[in-house]
This record gives sequence, C-alpha cells and structure tokens, in this order.
Amino acid sequence: MPTNEDIPRLEYTDMVLSESMRLYPPAWAMGREVLEDVAIGPYRLRKGTMVFFSQYIVHRDPRWFHTLNGSCRSDLRWRPRQRGRGLPTSPSAAEDASASASPFAWMEAILALATIAQRWRLALVPGQTIEPQPKITLRPKDGIRMVLVPRT
Repeated sequence: MPTNEDIPRLEYTDMVLSESMRLYPPAWAMGREVLEDVAIGPYRLRKGTMVFFSQYIVHRDPRWFHTLNGSCRSDLRWRPRQRGRGLPTSPSAAEDASASASPFAWMEAILALATIAQRWRLALVPGQTIEPQPKITLRPKDGIRMVLVPRT
C-alpha cells in the first residue's frame, strides 16, 4: 500500500495526475478582480474590473504547451509529463494544476491513484461518448462507465 514516503518515487503517477488536470481541470474557469490599473498588451484594465478566464481553454492551446524538444504539441493529446516540463511558457498562461492544488489534496490524489492502479486495470466501457459538462466544477455529463479487472 503506497504511503506518503513513497510519493517521491511515484513520479509517473504524478505525471498522469498533472496531465489529467491539464486537460480536465475541476475548476474549469475563474474570475479575478483587478487590484490596480494595468495594461496587458493592447488592453487597459482598471482597478475593480472583474476578469473571467478559462484554464480549460488555455490548457488546450498548443501555443503554451510544448514537447520536451520545444515544438508545439497537439492541444488535446494526452501525454504525461514531468512537472515543470512542457508547461506554459507565457506568464499569462494558466498555472500547472499541480502547482496550484492544495499539497494535501495532491498527495491524497497521488496515493489514491497509485493504490487503485496497483490492484486494478481500468478500461472504458466501449461505445460511450464522454462529454464534459461545465457546471461549478467540470464533470462528465453522463458519467464514465469503466470496467475494473483485478491485476494478478
């Protein structure tokens, strides 16, 4: 059973979780209040302005996510990566999900994923369409049906 002491050795599990959060961040959009007048490119924002942005969209933009050799990668291709590698190169791009998540929640997710993957092989039930539904959090519209096969 994985424990907190195992986390430094669960690098691939961390990479899987980080890439999953890039493509399907639970908080799919956020709003922030501008604290002081600022110019961002050609736009001037006044103190008190509310800004709304969607990390779901930014995380899928190939301008900000790169392969390890520096070339742009497909915005929807799921590829686990080391934390800090292939992340946004623009200060205006969204933060890496693992950097903004609560350290305890991230640790808990890594340990849960490692525990499940150690005992089970998961596969999607064939023939289903998984459609994201953006409510307060991002979730699959009709759920996700999976088959769990015990590892031998």
